[in-house]
Amino acid sequence: MDRGWIQFLLVALPIMSLIGSWLALRAIAGRHDRKPGVPKTRENAACSIKDKAGNKAESE
Repeated sequence: MDRGWIQFLLVALPIMSLIGSWLALRAIAGRHDRKPGVPKTRENAACSIKDKAGNKAESE
């Protein structure tokens, strides 16, 4: 194996691992901040509001 590839892998793999860990932590934090049943965006809020019985609410 070429020496350049070994050096590349020794640098690239830890960096990619750090980036993947950072993205995973961001995703987990984003899920934790949201309340269950609340949509992410306000545009979808009117479409997906449900009452206790699970029926969609009508928008006025």
